[in-house]
Amino acid sequence: MKAAFSWHGLPQYAARQIAAVLRRSKLDCPVIGSRPSVPVEGMERSLGRPVHWVDAEVPASWSRLGLEVPDVFFQSGWAYPAFSSLGDEVRAAGGKVCLLMDNNWRGDLRQMFGAPWYRIFQRRKFAAVFVPGKSGRRLARWYGVPDERIWEGMYGADPSIFFAGPPLDQRPKRILFVGQYVERKQCVQLARAFLSVADSLPEWKLEMYGSGPLKELIPIHPRIEVNGFVQPEQLGALYRSARIFALPSLSEAWGLVVHEAALSGCQLLLSEAIGSRHDFATSANAAVFRTGDVRSMAASLLKLAEAPTEQLSLAFSASVSVASSHGPEAFAASAEDIVRRLSL
Repeated sequence: MKAAFSWHGLPQYAARQIAAVLRRSKLDCPVIGSRPSVPVEGMERSLGRPVHWVDAEVPASWSRLGLEVPDVFFQSGWAYPAFSSLGDEVRAAGGKVCLLMDNNWRGDLRQMFGAPWYRIFQRRKFAAVFVPGKSGRRLARWYGVPDERIWEGMYGADPSIFFAGPPLDQRPKRILFVGQYVERKQCVQLARAFLSVADSLPEWKLEMYGSGPLKELIPIHPRIEVNGFVQPEQLGALYRSARIFALPSLSEAWGLVVHEAALSGCQLLLSEAIGSRHDFATSANAAVFRTGDVRSMAASLLKLAEAPTEQLSLAFSASVSVASSHGPEAFAASAEDIVRRLSL
C-alpha cells in the first residue's frame, strides 16, 4: 500500500504531524507541498525527509515529480491545480483520494449555495474527508459526505513544543495575541478593547506577536507591547507565561493557535467566528464574544481577567484536557485509519 500527502503552504506543524505517521506506520509517504508564506526554520528536519515542492497554481504530475502514483492520496483542498491534477491521476489509476478540508461551518449564503455545487461536482471525487474538528465535520455533512467517511484531527499543534506551564494564578497578568496584523484578525480592535478596560486592570499587559500592514495602527500604550513574528519554540514559552490567549478574528477556518494556547493551559478569549472554539472552548476555560463587537470583547476580557483563583484552576485543567484530542498522534491515528479503510 502506497500513500502520499499534499499540503498547501506546508507549515511546520503539518510536517510534524506527517512525521508522526511515518514513525507509527510502515508507510513510505512522499510529501508534496507548496511553500508557506512565512518561512519556518527546520521544516524538512521536522518532517525527516525532503519535500517535493510545487507551485500550487500550476498542474503537477507524479512522473514529473519522479514518484509512483500512490494507492491513497491526501489531497490539500479542491481548488489548487497542482494537487487536483495529482488527485485526478490517482483516481485514473484506480486509487482513492482523501480530501483535506479546513473550512468551518458558518451557515452563510455561500455555504448554502455551495452545498449543491459540491455534491454535483466534487463529492464523487473523494472517498474520504479529513477535517480539523467538529465544525468541519458539520460542514462536510452539510455537503453530503456520510458521517462514517469523515475523520477529525487534521490540524493540531505539537505537545512537545506547546505544553502546560505554571498554574494560571502563578503566571504574569498577561494577555497574548498571536497572528497577522490584518483586519480579519481584529488586532487593532483587541488593543482598543484592552484600553477600554485598562483602568480596571492596572496590573495587566497585552502582548502581541505577528506581522502585517496594520502593525503601525495598533494604539501606543505603555501596557501594549507589539512584536514581530517568532519561531514555534519561542512561541511555546510565551503561551506558558500568559494567562489569557485572545483571538478576535472576523473569520477563522479553525485556528491552530487556539490549540497551542489550550495545550499551554491558557484561558481563551475567542470570537464566535473561530472554528476551533467548538473543540476547545468550554464554560470553564473560555469566554466567547460577538464577532466584531469591541464592547462584547472588552466585557469578556474583563470577565476572564477578574476570575477568582479557583476558577483559574478549573480553566487550566479544562484547557489541557480538551487539547488532548488533537496533535501529531491524533493526526497519525486518523491518517492510518483512513488508509486502512480506503484499502478495504
